[in-house]
Amino acid sequence: MDLQPGQNFSISKHSPAPAAVDLALSWEPASTPLIIDANAFALTAEGKVRSDGDFIFYNQLTLAGGGLERASDGRRFTVHFARLPAVIEKIAIALTLDQGRRRGQSFGQLSQVRAEISDAQSKASLAVFPLATKMMAETALIVGELYRRNGEWKFRALGQGFVGGLAPLARQYGVDVDEDPDAAPVAPPASISPPALPRPATPATPATPSAVPPFASPKPIRLEKVTLDKKGSSISLEKKGQGFEELLINLNWNQGGGGKGFFGRLTSRKVDLDLGCLFKLRDGQVGAVQALGNNFGSLQQPPYIQLMGDDRSGASAAGEFMRINGHQWDQVDRLVVFALIYEGAPNWAETDAVVTIQTPGQPILEIRIDSHRNDQRMCALAMLENQGGNIKVTKLVEYFLDHRFLDQAYGFGLRWVAGSKD
Repeated sequence: MDLQPGQNFSISKHSPAPAAVDLALSWEPASTPLIIDANAFALTAEGKVRSDGDFIFYNQLTLAGGGLERASDGRRFTVHFARLPAVIEKIAIALTLDQGRRRGQSFGQLSQVRAEISDAQSKASLAVFPLATKMMAETALIVGELYRRNGEWKFRALGQGFVGGLAPLARQYGVDVDEDPDAAPVAPPASISPPALPRPATPATPATPSAVPPFASPKPIRLEKVTLDKKGSSISLEKKGQGFEELLINLNWNQGGGGKGFFGRLTSRKVDLDLGCLFKLRDGQVGAVQALGNNFGSLQQPPYIQLMGDDRSGASAAGEFMRINGHQWDQVDRLVVFALIYEGAPNWAETDAVVTIQTPGQPILEIRIDSHRNDQRMCALAMLENQGGNIKVTKLVEYFLDHRFLDQAYGFGLRWVAGSKD
């Protein structure tokens, strides 16, 4: 069923009635310089959030109770109707452009935005809302609403442009926003400095990965996000008070191809994309944190870096995570974060991969893999360097055949042998 703006349809009356639905967002052209974020607002009958916890966006992916979840690639929401609080009557789904006003961008640079509602269990498509956007001057777009009427869940196609971006849109729904990132100055980029050569390698200490804790959202909500656009561009996160808390590095990528699981069918073969890093500590110790060889690292002892498991199934909607103990940042000299295609044909262009780096009290950093080398299996994503106790983050996006060539490029001096996952 194709919907027109203003049209609605009943989800509950579909046979069989789905217990949960996926709402997948896409746009044309798929490859665009626009940085597009998906947001959702869980609303009461008054059309307002109960608290900032009802605002689901790139720094807050799940509604308490699990009734509403956002995939961190910014393209899909899952709604479990039975898990929603009884007071929630409506869920508004919106798209916004990151710093769209400051960059002179708008949704008019796209030809179409598309929303597809499907049964979350069977994956059967229920309805599609194709919206022509070519003439839209706005930087925010309310795509549609899931709403409850007389005990029945429905979806209404809207396609309503909104002037001003994410901050005023959030305020309209009652979210307490700390600042408007679209009006904030952009940090000037800095050039990357060549790394110093470390001493010979010592083995990393394997550790058992544990579950990723929820990343707490400060109050009021901070919408600030810094995107490192150009290769070699940098930003410094300044040490405050007692220093940094935990740093959370996330690698996520587009589901693609409509296949089951988070990876989807990016190619005709299964693709296993891994997150890892090479590190050097201040005492000269060097090593790797990665799934290969089960070198998951440790938070409480050197290297103070831990990989949170290895999702080979593609079932995780959140991608892969790496944690750094910010209280021990003074012990770290530098690290290079990388992604590795462990299994399957390299097809970086289709992954639309994005790396985010989060730590409390600092803006979210975003690095997109926006250049591609499909003849190489490894991509150096970012370098984190300790500069006077601060964290200098530099966008790399450089491709290599394997670990040895990446190591040679950044001078860690490790000895490499063939490895595998158990």
